[in-house]
Amino acid sequence: MTKMLLTGVLLALSGADAVKVGVLLPLTGPGSVSGQAAKNGYLLALDEINRAGGVLGQPLEVVFADDGSSPAKAVPEFVRLVTVDKVDFMAGGVSSATSVAISGPAKQYGTFMAWIGAAATPVEDAFADHKYFFHYHPWSYYNFEAILDYFKYLKRTHQAKNIAIAYEDGPFGSAGINDTIAAFKKAGFNVVMSEKFKTGSGNFGPLVSKAKAAKPDIFYWVGYDTDALPLATEIKQQNLDVGLIYGTPPSWPVGFEKNPLADHIAGLSLWLPASPQPESRKFVAAYRKKFGNVTEEYFAPLAYVNLKTLAAAINRAGSTDKDKVAAELAKTNVDTPFGRLTFSKSLKTQYQGFKAGNWLHFQFLNDARVPVYPIKFAQKPMVWNK
Repeated sequence: MTKMLLTGVLLALSGADAVKVGVLLPLTGPGSVSGQAAKNGYLLALDEINRAGGVLGQPLEVVFADDGSSPAKAVPEFVRLVTVDKVDFMAGGVSSATSVAISGPAKQYGTFMAWIGAAATPVEDAFADHKYFFHYHPWSYYNFEAILDYFKYLKRTHQAKNIAIAYEDGPFGSAGINDTIAAFKKAGFNVVMSEKFKTGSGNFGPLVSKAKAAKPDIFYWVGYDTDALPLATEIKQQNLDVGLIYGTPPSWPVGFEKNPLADHIAGLSLWLPASPQPESRKFVAAYRKKFGNVTEEYFAPLAYVNLKTLAAAINRAGSTDKDKVAAELAKTNVDTPFGRLTFSKSLKTQYQGFKAGNWLHFQFLNDARVPVYPIKFAQKPMVWNK
């Protein structure tokens, strides 16, 4: 007790400032479902961190900024956080396009970045030489590794061989599309269609018509939550005969699982409320207590883990010195709602967290997202519609 009081007095006398973390998120725009879920995760973590004594003896401060899912808005917001708000560390980062856009100023200012999203390989390229870049979310090639494993399972069990691909024309959907097609072909699949679209346009008539003519077993689309409902509507209207519709938006529209159009659509998630890990059950209970409900968006627990591990690293470092904090964060080895988190090298960046083995595949069944693969985590059999 005496030591705690003395520490507080010394901090007050020294005029030490509270540690500030800037958080850049898409609170509006196409990625806002992910952004709002992440914000809640940060707020929950902030409560727990400050109840436990804060960071370096003072309450941690978090300053949120909205990038609007727009590179043109993200850059000035990032610069404002760093130069006006004078944050010590940056966190957040959902969109790949906005993350590429801020890579220049991030390296210019030597900003320490603990990033939760932005999975496209152009982001990895942009930050390959930035020594203070920690990436928590799996890169897109880890995502695809998990998807390819699932599709191989479908080929073995349901003779699924023909794949139609629809992808948004930004970095998230387009980066590596040629490698994706090549990997499918190498695994013995026939790519019967590969068509890009403008995210948020809602104009999927010609694309679905082309898919219908191609007669795929799997319709695989890469876009954002704003694309899910208009695409599902068009697929229903045109009665696309397909074994499985599989989408990979960072988040799904709020309430999408309650819409009959969602029935049997499958997707990828790092986490679901039903995830069996003890840390997941703790997170669900804490989230419900604070917000009165439970989210199904994995960006909420991902942001929670992001801030908790960053705060722990700063406390272990005993200062905001970036090199010391980086050294401590690199040593992270903790259980999380997603499984164990450690950092190791990816193809191009020094500090990569979660990888392919952390993904779950789910299907919308009975108004819920139900894990269906890997089989050891499946709660119900997958529905194949062909």
